[in-house]
Amino acid sequence: MKAHRKRDFIVFLIGLAILVLCPLFVGEMYLYLIRIISIYAILTIGLNIFMGYCGQINLGVAGFFCLGAYLPTVLQAKLGWHYLEAFPVTIVVALLLAWAISWPLMRLRSHTMAIGTLSFAMALYLVAVRARPLTGGSDGTVVPSMMLFGKTMGPLFYYYLILFFLAAALAMEYLLVYSRTGRAFAALRDNEEAAEAMGVDIEHYRRLGWLVNGVLASIGGALYAEQAAFISPDTFSAACSFLVLTMFCVGGAGTIVGPLVGAAIMTLLPYLLITIQQYSYLAQGLILFTVLRFLPAGVVGSLLKVMPSRRTQGLPSRAAGPMLGAMPANKGQG
Repeated sequence: MKAHRKRDFIVFLIGLAILVLCPLFVGEMYLYLIRIISIYAILTIGLNIFMGYCGQINLGVAGFFCLGAYLPTVLQAKLGWHYLEAFPVTIVVALLLAWAISWPLMRLRSHTMAIGTLSFAMALYLVAVRARPLTGGSDGTVVPSMMLFGKTMGPLFYYYLILFFLAAALAMEYLLVYSRTGRAFAALRDNEEAAEAMGVDIEHYRRLGWLVNGVLASIGGALYAEQAAFISPDTFSAACSFLVLTMFCVGGAGTIVGPLVGAAIMTLLPYLLITIQQYSYLAQGLILFTVLRFLPAGVVGSLLKVMPSRRTQGLPSRAAGPMLGAMPANKGQG
């Protein structure tokens, strides 16, 4: 097991080093795409933890994405806060809101939870639309530029800032999944009744997955707003939640790098299909249907299925490599 962890650590460092050096070799257009892919990957990692690992349903990722984008913007524009002051406050507010919402939400199951999370996202979307004095309403609002040491930060600074949080999110996901908490998540996902009989605190771990999901989505929103310099409610509509859900399914539920792969595919796809840009939602729907029908495990999950490895309870063993592999099968209570 130590050999696999060492290998994964080396692969992680190599990938990170390539991204760090990218600004030396590629133009701003490619750096912009990497920034957007990284932001959506952070959102999808949070969704993957709640849906892929915990086995719950969330159709309202756009809600915390919206909160994370607008709250630091309002704090900067209306109260004169610095971004580095507004950012941690945004995380705390998102955590508290997710905790408060979790009490009624965690009582729901299956399709009722899906409706509950979607309603929450729509509520925040309507706040963004109707709170015109704060958010600019449907016309949107300009995001103040970050100043450090008397200089305005540019795209390169945001590139490395976003890259830092992407690396942190991936590392957190890896450590979380291959831990006691990850085993509890596996038990919760596979069979709630059996997990509860083994002594796993079902409500605690469901709530924990929800909190992580909300915080990561709010971080993604704060990063998106600052690098975009302009935000409007349309960015955080139900279509955004559907897009992140598609990324989650395409990449592969319950895999470490699945969110990154799914975010890359769905972000680059519009540029590859630019001639049918007006049919982007139709294309997303067809891709989601195709993946669910022919690749239900997603791209990464399907690759794992054809890799020669020992199988345990239908999941790839750790011999397949934790960095790519699905979470380990449950081996006891959480």
